[in-house]
Amino acid sequence: MIRCQWISALALGTAALMWIQPAALAQVSFGAAPASSDFGGGGAAEGSEGSEGSEGSEGSEGSGGDLGIFSQKPFKMSLSFRQGYDSNPNTVSSGAEGSMYSNVGGGVSYAFGSPRLQLGASLSGGATYYYNRGDDPVDFNGNFSLSANYRATPRLNLSLSTATSYLSQPDIGLVGGTNQQDGDYIVSNTTISAAYQWTEIISTITSYNFSANYYLESDLNDNLGNISQTLAQSVLWLWKPKTTLVAEYRANAINYYSADLNQFGNYFLVGFDQIFNPRFFWNARAGAQLNLNNNPVDGSSTYIGPFMESSLRYQFRPASALSWTMRYGTEQSGIFDVSQRQTFRTGLSLTHAITPRLSSVFSLNYLCNYYSQDQVIDSFVENIVDFNVGVNYQLNRFVGLEAGYQFTVDIAPEDTDRDYTRSIVFVGANFSF
Repeated sequence: MIRCQWISALALGTAALMWIQPAALAQVSFGAAPASSDFGGGGAAEGSEGSEGSEGSEGSEGSGGDLGIFSQKPFKMSLSFRQGYDSNPNTVSSGAEGSMYSNVGGGVSYAFGSPRLQLGASLSGGATYYYNRGDDPVDFNGNFSLSANYRATPRLNLSLSTATSYLSQPDIGLVGGTNQQDGDYIVSNTTISAAYQWTEIISTITSYNFSANYYLESDLNDNLGNISQTLAQSVLWLWKPKTTLVAEYRANAINYYSADLNQFGNYFLVGFDQIFNPRFFWNARAGAQLNLNNNPVDGSSTYIGPFMESSLRYQFRPASALSWTMRYGTEQSGIFDVSQRQTFRTGLSLTHAITPRLSSVFSLNYLCNYYSQDQVIDSFVENIVDFNVGVNYQLNRFVGLEAGYQFTVDIAPEDTDRDYTRSIVFVGANFSF
């Protein structure tokens, strides 16, 4: 049982309030102000279902940069320049050396819509040069994403969502990822699903998710690189006009490229999808998790515990939205020879159009990781807080100015080598065509 006593009490005491959409076993992203080298966003994390917080980051009123799916100009090109300061680009626990940095990024996106088919695709990339970071001063990032939704028949709806990213900085939103700077890595996430309406009140959703973490450093990849596959089956019952009850089973196989850490998870969940009004909804799941784990030190083991997810979103103005996301369950540990960790994560995200030209973004994310495995690792707790705030002023439909601040702190009292703090501040300009 997780040792963060007050977090455990919160998670268990509010179990009736914390469930989320299918496919949260894919990378979960809670949305954030852009970090120094993350032009184009959180990459594969954003491609997963359950990432409701990322939806709120769409453009503000008057920005002129966003093109709807029915726009006469489906292509959008963008360019970004940033100048900033990073207090700890290597995420070290002591002796951190801050550095000024310059970032440039660009991207192109495409959107198409018809009554039966909606398509969206984007390709982006960026480079960040650190003026005081030793032998590796440049970070490169890239992202490709594609989404499609097709109404095959009046009863059958098919969807596809895929994203692949090349990243250089840690992303605390990645399920099972490391929290320190471990060099370049690639994350990929793909979900396909089919929803079928059997009767007026009964429907089903069948989905398959494939995700992969690949580290370019061979030693890291041999120990942490893995592929995760999830097959999920949901049965939905329209109990009331705005309330749908859900029963769901997920089978999740995680296979490591080299390490003997393969595991197979079973999830037995119930929940609901609640629509309070067209701008306010809540998706929730909760139940039991059964994991069968392999480990090179202590062999095979079985884990049984609670699992819960929640996604709450309220769009209180046409260009302003608030989202709150929670998750509790096990994840890949991100540590050599350790099978899993128990993680509670929650994120609050706010985007708000203050005026037609001025918009802001705010996010606050918290993770509590508990590592415990007899004969393998001494038990310890790790707490991570990530805070972001940013503003954007749109000079005209093509040009916008921005500024932002990000603060991250990682505290592990029993393993102080993991501790670090990091502050990032930047100003920049965005160009949309």
